[in-house]
Amino acid sequence: MENRMINGNAVEMSVVCSDLSLLENINALLRESGVISVEDDRGILHYIVDGRYNKSSAAGKVTSISSSKEDQYKDDSFLEMCVKSVLREYGFDMSLIGTVIVYKSIFESYARRIPLPYTMKALYVETGRSMGLSYEQSARDVRYAIAKSNLKNMRSREAITCMCTRIERRIGLRETM
Repeated sequence: MENRMINGNAVEMSVVCSDLSLLENINALLRESGVISVEDDRGILHYIVDGRYNKSSAAGKVTSISSSKEDQYKDDSFLEMCVKSVLREYGFDMSLIGTVIVYKSIFESYARRIPLPYTMKALYVETGRSMGLSYEQSARDVRYAIAKSNLKNMRSREAITCMCTRIERRIGLRETM
């Protein structure tokens, strides 16, 4: 088994060779923190809480997980992390102006709790204006960012709707199918 820190952050990756090493790795993580969270392919977080040694502390961890999920949506930093991670998952280049327009539009929509505009033109005009861009430039930049992402075969509105669905699952506003 090999553990490595990625970019000095708290992200750790483990390479597991057998069922026994997988079990030992999970056991070590549970002993260390008492809770493990795993994200499935739909972006839903699943938690494993260790109650083998102290059942009352396990109950407290479950309560803190469920109550913190509601508080996290209110926290802009959590929302920012969700939006950026979904953009990265779909392969968006964060240095492109079109990606910044998409990010700002989605983030502001959820932060202010208002729906995204129904037409892409309204989206481009509103966000582009705040960045000093014309409608045509904004539209071109967003189309280019989408064309360079993993959603390149989708139209702009379809791609943004797809990302919003994923974000809503992350922040707990939408149930899984």
